[in-house]
Amino acid sequence: MTTPEIASLYFDLSNKSDFANIAKLFTNSTTYSSQNTGIYLGANAIIEMQKQFHRQFSVLNWKVNSIEEVKSGVVCLDYTFTGTKLDGGQIESSGIEYVIVQGGKILHIEIKNKP
Repeated sequence: MTTPEIASLYFDLSNKSDFANIAKLFTNSTTYSSQNTGIYLGANAIIEMQKQFHRQFSVLNWKVNSIEEVKSGVVCLDYTFTGTKLDGGQIESSGIEYVIVQGGKILHIEIKNKP
């Protein structure tokens, strides 16, 4: 799989809340950094944070607006997130996500909100 394909697969699995297969894309040294959720080290910590995030929603979806491999192994995705909270409230946000891949595994994810 190419780096962009792995990054796209990560988004597809996230939309399905498929944590078992998301975890297979990570390593014990994968790092995750987001302005919204914080910094995490290792597949277990990242997956636990993602499970807690997903539990807040009855429906959630990340739409990839564009994807570009900006350097070898580094993909930049422009995305829009929409979700329905458990209380029925609607959320929409957009951001830029960098996914760094090496040897078929995601080494780092960095998320930046768009203004």
